[in-house]
Amino acid sequence: MDIGARIERRRATTPVTNLVVEWSALSPVIHVSNPVGRGSTLEQLLDALDPLFDDRLPPNLHLYGPPGAGKSALVSALFSHLSDRLSPMRGTIQTTTRGGKEGNFHFVYIDARRSSTVFRLYRSILDALTDEHVPERGVGTQVLRQKLATTVSQSDPDVVVAIDHVDENETLASEGILELFDGMTESLSVLTVGRKRSTAKPALNIPAYNTHELADIITERASQGLQQGVLEHAQVKTLAEWADGDAHDALAALFGAVTVAVKADSNQIHDRYLTTAMDAVPRNGVSLGIVLSLPEKRRCVLAKLLELDAHARTSVETSAAAIADETNLSTGTVTRYLYELAETGVLERVTTTNSERSGRLPSKLEPRFPTLAFRALYEE
Repeated sequence: MDIGARIERRRATTPVTNLVVEWSALSPVIHVSNPVGRGSTLEQLLDALDPLFDDRLPPNLHLYGPPGAGKSALVSALFSHLSDRLSPMRGTIQTTTRGGKEGNFHFVYIDARRSSTVFRLYRSILDALTDEHVPERGVGTQVLRQKLATTVSQSDPDVVVAIDHVDENETLASEGILELFDGMTESLSVLTVGRKRSTAKPALNIPAYNTHELADIITERASQGLQQGVLEHAQVKTLAEWADGDAHDALAALFGAVTVAVKADSNQIHDRYLTTAMDAVPRNGVSLGIVLSLPEKRRCVLAKLLELDAHARTSVETSAAAIADETNLSTGTVTRYLYELAETGVLERVTTTNSERSGRLPSKLEPRFPTLAFRALYEE
């Protein structure tokens, strides 16, 4: 965003609160159209995708890197820009050496957290490629696969698919994804994105942010989302150093600090608000994207768990009973949800040390995700 655009935005926007100009600019689960601090990786990714600009499908590729390295932000933004310029009826790229034709490719970005099965993956891609109704149930996976193969083979523009968040607990493995598109590779190219390196295809590593890059990201988001002067430079530096290369954690803590300040009706983000927010973001925790992509009932259980007092959280059983009293779910169902969430790492079972019960000590549940940011985003 250039200087003139910033000035006009501030003139035209009525503040949401005495701190916040635009909540979406602060959200750790919303990606900006032009990510900060990933120029070098962007060039490497464009090198890998260079055949596109000669009207050829690029080779399959796997992009990997640590949590919070900006993988999703980079790929989603790049695919949006490529779609604007190289998709049917959207635009043309012209250079001094390359002619560039209109409508060369379809670009499809898929979040594997929301398309976590082969059926959902096929359906999501089909839904992006055709105007026809694609059934959500009542048909088999092989039927959808055949429909996708036919659609891809008959598509005049070739198809480039990005499948983000592979290799997570509840998502598809990158090693087997290419096999899902056997027979379609003449018209379809796949870019997978995840935290682990894959041996199934050429791979490109994206490193963690350094402190300076993280500070730039925080400053950019704050300049778009907050009133001028609300966040001090020293606080930006503190947050960037604390986050240790993880942009997700940095933005989750910033978002949490803003929610605390708004609740306190403050016109400034005080250091104590920032400390509270950083304490609410567990180290090596689960990202908000994973938690917010859970089914509604599980998200509801998590929200109710965070509202419980210390007495109700002394064990899984007491937590389940208290949550069941506040919802239309049975205690047994809530108990099952809590154990499943613990198995996937969203919650952590911690042995209770001050129990008066004899025998095996009970365990209570601790969240492994940014709680302040989750509460605010869940209540939207």
